[in-house]
Amino acid sequence: MENNNEPKALTERVIKQLNDFYNGDNWVTDNLEKKVFSLTPAIALTKAQGHSHSVAELVSHITAWRNFVLQKLTGNNNYDIEDNSTADWPEPVDWNATRKEFEICHQNLLAAIKDFPVEQWHEKVPGRNYSFIYLINGIVGHDYYHYGQIGSVIAAIINMEHSDKY
Repeated sequence: MENNNEPKALTERVIKQLNDFYNGDNWVTDNLEKKVFSLTPAIALTKAQGHSHSVAELVSHITAWRNFVLQKLTGNNNYDIEDNSTADWPEPVDWNATRKEFEICHQNLLAAIKDFPVEQWHEKVPGRNYSFIYLINGIVGHDYYHYGQIGSVIAAIINMEHSDKY
């Protein structure tokens, strides 16, 4: 019988990383809740010069891919996202709704990870060429990649605001 310690340890580690990213002790900087979800709608929906996406768009994109993982973990084998589609980059119009959608998806994703059968972690994700372990490791990297972009957008907006005052 296969050793199930690796998937169990991975599950615990990924849940901690996802929680730390959202509202825990983020190893990089302030967590998403503190640094990003405290932004006003005006700032969150602003596209800074030189940036393709607003903070709200980046959060919507992160949520879309977390939802992809959620769908795959819960057996929705036909669910997919096409790169650069509206499903990949949803257009947020309400910052509060965007934040709430992330929060709901976060809780559902954690539950799905906890409930996913250990013996299936090494199986291939339907419609993809990688395993479920690769998938959940990937979402953590994806979150932090775009979190870096969010930080850059916030810095650009703050710089824009300060340059208008001088």
